[in-house]
Amino acid sequence: MTRLLPLALILVLLAIFRLIGSMFPETLPNFQPLAALFFCGAIMAKDWRGWAIPLAAWLVTYPAPAFFEGNAAYLSPGVIAVTALAFTATFFIGKFLSGKHAAVLLAGSVAAALAFHVITNGAAWIGSPLYPKSPLGLWQSLWAGPLGSSIPSWVFLRNMTAANLLFTAIFLSARFALPRLSIQPHPAAVR
Repeated sequence: MTRLLPLALILVLLAIFRLIGSMFPETLPNFQPLAALFFCGAIMAKDWRGWAIPLAAWLVTYPAPAFFEGNAAYLSPGVIAVTALAFTATFFIGKFLSGKHAAVLLAGSVAAALAFHVITNGAAWIGSPLYPKSPLGLWQSLWAGPLGSSIPSWVFLRNMTAANLLFTAIFLSARFALPRLSIQPHPAAVR
């Protein structure tokens, strides 16, 4: 019940950026606070909520890209499993860095973005016929994207890295700079 304002800020930012990113995938691909929420959840919450809140936010907002982009591939079990694995890696990078100073945490958010990109694009390389099964095909999946794609893969990495840095900084600032808010019982109710 403490720190209600940062939690509200996180949820509002998550919803806004997730929906904007889904409605304009060509403009802001992968620019969203969700990975930073998993990363910071591991840092800020020492109990089950550090995992449960980001997981719930992901499960609630996950269908948005499929709906707005008309791409049902987002809802395939394989894509969901790989995305869950990438968010799990992001969470555990945050757990590993928990208690470190701000510069290390911001560098960790960059490492988490890179891990997410390598996991998801590596899985695309393994599972998609669009990529040759060779080192060059892996590089293509990590950097250029499939032939004919309007957006190269590096744009997704750039946007996720920028979003992780920005939202990690916002979440950590909200966590450490805002006063503690708590709900106190009314004096009449104490009797």
